[in-house]
Amino acid sequence: MIAVDALLRHFQSLTSRQAEVALLLADGLSNTEISGRLNVTVHTVKAHRAEVMRRMGANSFAQLVGQLLQIRLANKPPEIDDSAQIRIVVVEDDAWYRDYLTAALQERQFLVRGVANAAEFDADWAQQPADVVVLDIELGQTDVDGLTLASRLLAMRACGVIMVTRRGEVADRIKGLTIGADAYFAKPVNVDELAVTIVNLCKRLR
Repeated sequence: MIAVDALLRHFQSLTSRQAEVALLLADGLSNTEISGRLNVTVHTVKAHRAEVMRRMGANSFAQLVGQLLQIRLANKPPEIDDSAQIRIVVVEDDAWYRDYLTAALQERQFLVRGVANAAEFDADWAQQPADVVVLDIELGQTDVDGLTLASRLLAMRACGVIMVTRRGEVADRIKGLTIGADAYFAKPVNVDELAVTIVNLCKRLR
């Protein structure tokens, strides 16, 4: 049996789309259901599934599901002091990943709202500001991307800004940090690491 630490390393080596497929498989969805959820072909889902099994070292689908359940049990949300008082807005155009990240942070006792783009963010912010904005760089076809929105928030000193994006290259991370973002994560993010970063950031800002 592969140790949980090794399983976590294997899982973290997956691409964001491979991780999405793996998590949906663990939830019991079929290839066809995953295809519809992610808006990709069944062939693509099968290809991702095969690569996930290879990287995870799983010899069967049943073993893969067992490994993913092991990871979930080992990755039980930790108790984080004062997190219940921290308000977060997740700005993410991918509906599935937005829901996943929002739910995962809510499990860790944060007060979390999710929006799809800058326009929705502005409307949400007008109703209630937040302590931290977790922000994707690419916001679909909207005119305002994540870097522009981050620059605006940072100029106002309105809140903490954490970038979470598929753009994991060094140049992109430097660009995000150069405009003043407080932290930068490449997808798929480790939610516990993100949660601790949020708590530490809020302690510093307060």
